[in-house]
Amino acid sequence: MTIAPAQDMRGPRFMKPEEYKAKQQEFITQRAGLTEAEAKAFFPIYFELQTEKFKLNGAVRKKMRELAKDGLTEAEAAEMLDETAEMKMKCDKLEKDYLPKFKAILPASKLLKIQMAEEAFRRELLNNMQRGRMPLGDEPQKKQ
Repeated sequence: MTIAPAQDMRGPRFMKPEEYKAKQQEFITQRAGLTEAEAKAFFPIYFELQTEKFKLNGAVRKKMRELAKDGLTEAEAAEMLDETAEMKMKCDKLEKDYLPKFKAILPASKLLKIQMAEEAFRRELLNNMQRGRMPLGDEPQKKQ
């Protein structure tokens, strides 16, 4: 028997990871005004960073799920808080380490636009999900 991944069984409100990345790339490209050449150079490095951050976060999420099954002692809760803070610092360091790579591809003004577009993407995604709609439709997103 074959079991489909969990994302495929959650219904129409959720996207597959490759759909998410495609919509995110399209959204950021449009909002930040990236050219095709800029997007082609930028996004492989961008998604490399996102993968590294996901791995860091994944280790903490996995441990939290394991500990949550049996409940947490105060010592375990304190340890989890410390690990979460450490993971956030590692993610921030990763972003700082990748910044020169991004600056070699794009001007600082476009990198700032990308940061604003990332936030707008997450906000619209959550708003649409709360309203029971597809996370982000195929229509172009409005400019702010």
